[in-house]
Amino acid sequence: MSVKSGFIYILTHPSDSNLIKVGMTTRHPKIRLKEHNTQLDKAVGEVVRTTGQEWILKKSFKVEDVYNAESTFFQRSPLTEIPGALANELIILDDKHITWEWVQEGLKAAKSIGVRKNTSQPPNQKPKPKKRLQWIEAQLKGSGLNPINGCGNGITKVVFECPKGHMFKISGRSLIRFPYCPVCNPERFDAYTFGNVEICES
Repeated sequence: MSVKSGFIYILTHPSDSNLIKVGMTTRHPKIRLKEHNTQLDKAVGEVVRTTGQEWILKKSFKVEDVYNAESTFFQRSPLTEIPGALANELIILDDKHITWEWVQEGLKAAKSIGVRKNTSQPPNQKPKPKKRLQWIEAQLKGSGLNPINGCGNGITKVVFECPKGHMFKISGRSLIRFPYCPVCNPERFDAYTFGNVEICES
């Protein structure tokens, strides 16, 4: 893979202060931003379609080797360890693992990494989500929410049931962020997550 200069950028979304997108582009970040806000069939554009609100460019900076810089940001814990930490190209901040401080550390490393030593070899790809059913089940313990057919891989939607018998379809990762029944407590969810919940007929 050839070395190309470009930009690393970070987008935030007004519907949820903990929802961000970090990416790279060889063009101007504002051009990439416009694509994200209009490509409604893509994962990032789905947020726009669901909420009716567009992404905002929070920060961008130029790098010498854009692929190496992107790899440096993403090849870190907990993205490489926690199931669903990088779901559909989106990063969700939390109070324990993926904080703004963690993001800033990654951006600093990406900005200073420079060109990879062996330019004939491509940098590492983004980490793929790991399937850890036990981890998801442990996070939901005590919530009263039970999966009907296992918790999936953290990203794929599965059916859950609340103590009152309401059944709904949501990803395990999203339910960990909002461990409530969307029928009983819809106000507990942000607009994006609630818009992606599927209520099942009992």
